[in-house]
Amino acid sequence: MATAVAFAQKKITVTGTVNEPGMGPIPGATVIIQGTSIGCVTDFEGKYSLESPADGVLEFRFIGMETKVVPVGGKTVIDVDMESNTVAMDEVVVVGYGTQSRRTVTASISTVRADAIKDIPAASVDQALQGRATGISIINPSGEVGQAPIVRIRGVGSITSGTQPLYIVDGMPIQTGNLSYGGNVNALADINPSDILSMEVLKDAAAAAMYGSRAANGVILITTKKGSSEKTKVSYDGWFGVTTRSKFFDVMNAQEYVDFKNQAVRNRYGTDEMSLTEGYTSPYGNKAFNMWQLSDGSYVDSDWKSAAFQTGLQHNHTVSVQGGSEKTQFYLSGNYTDQKGMVKGDKYNRLGTNASVSSQATEWLKVGANVNASTSQTKYTDRSRKGGTFATEGFTRMAIINPPNVPIYNEDGTPYLGEGGYLGMSPNTVKNGYTNPAALLTYGSGVQSEITRILTSVFADISPVEGLTLRTQYGIDHSRVEDKIFNTAMMFGDTENGHAANYAAKSTQATWTNTATYTFSLGEHHFDILAGIESFEKKLDRWGAARDILLDDKYEVFQGPFATISADGNAISESSLLSYLGRVNYDYQARYMLSVNFRRDGYSALSKDHRWGNFGGASAAWRISSEKFFEPLSKVITDLKIKGSWGIVGNTNVADYASKSYYSNGYYGDNGSYLLGQIADSKNLKWESSTKYDVGFSAQLLNNITVDFDYYKTVSSDLILNVPVSPSKGIPNNYITTNAGKMNNTGIELNIGADIIKTNDFTWNSSFNITTTNNKVTKLADGIDQLVSGSSTETTNITVPGKSIGQLYVYPTGGIDRETGRRIFYGKDGTKVLLMYEKDGRFFTEDGQPYAESDIEPVICGNTLPTFYGGWTNNFRYKDFDLSILFQYSGGNYIYNGTTATNSDMRYWNNTTDVLENYWTPERKDAKYAYPIYGDNYSNGSAKPISDWVEKGDYLRLKNISLGYTFSTKKWPKKLGISSLRVYAQAQNLFVITGYSGLDPEALTNNTNANLRGGTDKNTLPQAKVYTFGMNVTF
Repeated sequence: MATAVAFAQKKITVTGTVNEPGMGPIPGATVIIQGTSIGCVTDFEGKYSLESPADGVLEFRFIGMETKVVPVGGKTVIDVDMESNTVAMDEVVVVGYGTQSRRTVTASISTVRADAIKDIPAASVDQALQGRATGISIINPSGEVGQAPIVRIRGVGSITSGTQPLYIVDGMPIQTGNLSYGGNVNALADINPSDILSMEVLKDAAAAAMYGSRAANGVILITTKKGSSEKTKVSYDGWFGVTTRSKFFDVMNAQEYVDFKNQAVRNRYGTDEMSLTEGYTSPYGNKAFNMWQLSDGSYVDSDWKSAAFQTGLQHNHTVSVQGGSEKTQFYLSGNYTDQKGMVKGDKYNRLGTNASVSSQATEWLKVGANVNASTSQTKYTDRSRKGGTFATEGFTRMAIINPPNVPIYNEDGTPYLGEGGYLGMSPNTVKNGYTNPAALLTYGSGVQSEITRILTSVFADISPVEGLTLRTQYGIDHSRVEDKIFNTAMMFGDTENGHAANYAAKSTQATWTNTATYTFSLGEHHFDILAGIESFEKKLDRWGAARDILLDDKYEVFQGPFATISADGNAISESSLLSYLGRVNYDYQARYMLSVNFRRDGYSALSKDHRWGNFGGASAAWRISSEKFFEPLSKVITDLKIKGSWGIVGNTNVADYASKSYYSNGYYGDNGSYLLGQIADSKNLKWESSTKYDVGFSAQLLNNITVDFDYYKTVSSDLILNVPVSPSKGIPNNYITTNAGKMNNTGIELNIGADIIKTNDFTWNSSFNITTTNNKVTKLADGIDQLVSGSSTETTNITVPGKSIGQLYVYPTGGIDRETGRRIFYGKDGTKVLLMYEKDGRFFTEDGQPYAESDIEPVICGNTLPTFYGGWTNNFRYKDFDLSILFQYSGGNYIYNGTTATNSDMRYWNNTTDVLENYWTPERKDAKYAYPIYGDNYSNGSAKPISDWVEKGDYLRLKNISLGYTFSTKKWPKKLGISSLRVYAQAQNLFVITGYSGLDPEALTNNTNANLRGGTDKNTLPQAKVYTFGMNVTF
C-alpha cells in the first residue's frame, strides 16, 4: 500500500554521489525510499539515480557507516557524505592497545557484543562465549556450580604447558584458571557479565602478536561498559531461575538389585551363600544380598538421587548508573549473584561493584580510572576422598551405584553409616565401599573457598599535537583466597581419622603500559603508528596447614583439635616480564591495507641465555570491490575484502622458576639434616613458539548477507617436555625439562550472517558459524616415541607423532560372544579371546586354550579433540516481542564411556536397568553386557578400558532460547519515569541430540589435564537445565 501511495504522488528523478569524507566514493551503498522497498545501489563511482516522490525521504546505508536519512524536498541532486559508525560498537573492533575500524582490519578477530549475552544466566563470561564466535571452543566439563570451562582457540597450542588464552580486561592482563589451591574457583567468575560491553577474540598472529610471548593460545579482549555524555541513566538487570538435572539413568530397585546380584554370585560359585567360598560371615545370614526390613515390616527401597540432587535456585541483580557531560563520563554498577546448584551442598555467591570514570581535564589531557572489586564464596561437598569408589567421580556416581536395599537414613532420621563410616557389612552386601551423600551433607564434609579480588587501573592520555596520543596506564589484579577443607572421621576422612586443611594466598599482578600513537593522513594514505614499553610483574604468597586424627569427633569444623599438624601447600614465587612493542597500520582509501607489528619480551622464568625473545606479525588486505573491474558484480557482491597474515607468538605458561634446580630438605638421624636434588636445572629452556598463517576473505552480498572465511595453520615448536636421560648421569628423576616437541593445527572458519526479513513490524536475522580443527603431533623428543597417560584401572590415553594429542588407548574388544555370553577380546596377534573371569588365567581362546593376558595390548581407538564445532543463532522481532534461539554443536571426537563401564560393574555396586534388560542369556544372545559373574570388573571395562565403550561425541544442543517483551509503545512506563522496560523468560540446555549414551557428551572427567587425558566420562555431572525470568529496566 505504501508503495502504491508513493507512485501516486509527484515523482522526480534524484541523482547524486555517496562519499566517505577523506576516503572517496562508496560503491555498493544502498539507497531506498523510506517506508518502501524501492531503491538502488551506488555504482563504482558512488553514483546513484532513483525515481522518488518529491516529498519523499531517502535512506542511505552501507556496512560500517552510519545510516543517513535525507528528505528529498523536491531536490533532484542529493550528494551525501556518510560517516564511519564510531558510536555503534558493532563497527569498531578493539585490537591490542587500541581500536580500529572494522573496514580496515586485516587480522582475524571474532567479536561478541553485550546484546548477545545479556539474558544468559552465566556465572562467568567465558561460558557466555560458547557457540557465538568462530575459532573458539568452549567445553563445560561439568555441571558443577563455578566450574571453569576448557577454552581453546584454534586447537591445542601446547602438550604440557596449558592452552588457556590470555585475557585482557580494559587493557590489563588478568589472572585466569583456578585461583584456589584446595578448591575449584574460576577466576573469570569475578567479572559480572552485565558489565561487559564487548569481547574480541584475537586468533591469528597479526592480531595476537602484540602480546608476544603470551599469545600462542590466542587472546580475548574484554571491554567493560563506560560512561556517556548523554542524560544520566539508572538501569536494573535481574533474573530469577531454577536449575534441574537434564538427564539421568534408571537404576535397579531393591528387589531387582538383590535378585540380580545373587544370580551373579550363583553364576560364579554355584550358590548364593558367600560363606562357602570366601568365609563370609554376617549377623544377617550367609546369603550374599538380602532385602532390608524395617521395624514396621516394610522393606527399604532407596532413591539415592534424592539424597544427592535438588532443584537449585538462582538469582542475579545488577544496578547501574551511567552518564556524565561532554568533559566527564562515568559508569557505576553493583551486582549480587547467588547460585545453588543441582547437587546438594553446591553454592556460589558473588558481591561486586564496577566503576569507570574518565574526564577531559584539558584540551590535551584526558584521565580516567577503572575499578572492579568483588568478594565471592564457593562451597561444595568434598568428593576427593571416596573410599571404595573411583577417584574421578562424585555425587553422580553415588546416586547410581549406591545399593537401593540400604537406607539413606536410620529410622531415627540420622544418616545411615554402616561400619567404618561406609554403607557396608549389612544385609545388603559382602563388602564395604559405599558413601552416603546425606551423611556428607549432615556431618559437614566439604570445601569452601572465599575470594576477595580487585582489578583496578588508572590512565592518562596526553595529546600534545593533533594526531599524537601519549598514554600511560597502570593496573593491578590483586586477590586474596582462603580455602577450608574439612572431613569428619565419620566419612571421607576415615583413612586419616578426620582430616582438615586450610590454605591462604595472596596474589598480585601489576602491569604498567606506556604507548605513543600517531595517526595521520597524506592525501588518501592513512597511517596509524604505535610504539610502547610494558612491564609486568606477578607475585604469589601462599601458606597452608593440614591436620589429621580428630581428637574430638563432636567438632564439625576445621578448627577442631587434631593430633598431627603439618605444613601443606606453602609457596612463594614471583616473575617479571619486560616488553618493547610497536605497530604500523596503513590503508589507502580502505582499499589497500597493511599492518606490521613487533614485540620483544624478556621473561625472568627462563635462563639468562634464553630470556629474551622476538615476536611479531604482518598482515595485508585488499578490498577488491573497490576496484574498477569489479563494478559489474557490485550489485550482488557489495563488499569483498581478501586478507592474509603471518606471525610468530610464544607461550609463557611455565613455572616461575622453570629453568632452576629444585631441592628438598629434611632431617637425618638425631641431629643431622639433608639437602636432596629433586629436579635438575634446564639452562637451555626457552620459549615455546607458534608460527601462525591465515588467509581468508570478508564479503557482503546484496547489502544484507555477510560472509567471513578463514583458513589457518599453526606450527608450534620447541614444546616443553620432560626428556629422559641416562641414570648414570645422576640427574634427579632421570629427566630434564627441555624444548623438544612439535605440533600442528590446521582448519577453516566460516561465519554467515543475514538479515532474512526486515520490515517495520517484523525482522529475522540469522548467523551460522563453524570451525574445523585438525591437530597433529609431529615430534615428541629424542628417546620419547609416545606419552601414555593413565593406568590399567583408569581410561588410558596416548600421544604419538603423526596423530592428534591424547588419543584414546584402550583394549580391543568385539562385543559379546553369542554362544557363551563372554566379552570378546583380541590379542596383539589378532586372536579372538574370551574372558572367563571365574577361571584361573581368565583369558582363553575359542577352543579353550589359555591365553596370556600380557599378549592383549591396548590400541589407539579415537581422537578426543572435536574436529568441528560452532553455533547457529536466530533472532526474531515482531513489534514489541523478541525471540532469540542459539544452537551449539560439536563433533568429530570420540569419548570413552566410563559411565557405562562403572555402571555395569559386577561387584557389589548397583547397576542401571539397561544392564538388567540387556545382559546375555541363552534366550538373549544379541546382548550388550556379558553373562553376569560376581566380581567381574573386566568385562565391563573397569579393570581394563575396552573399545566397546568408545563412542562418537557428536552433539547438537539447544543452548539457549529467550522470549522477551519490550513496553516501547505503552504510556504507563513513561509516567513512572521509565525510559525502557523489557521482561523475558529464558531456558538453557533444553535438549541435546546425540548418539552418545552417557549423561552428557560435553562432560569430561579429566578436565584438569584435558590435552593429554581428554575424552573420558565417568559419571560426570551433566549440564543443568536452567529456567530464568528476568527484567531490564532503565530510568
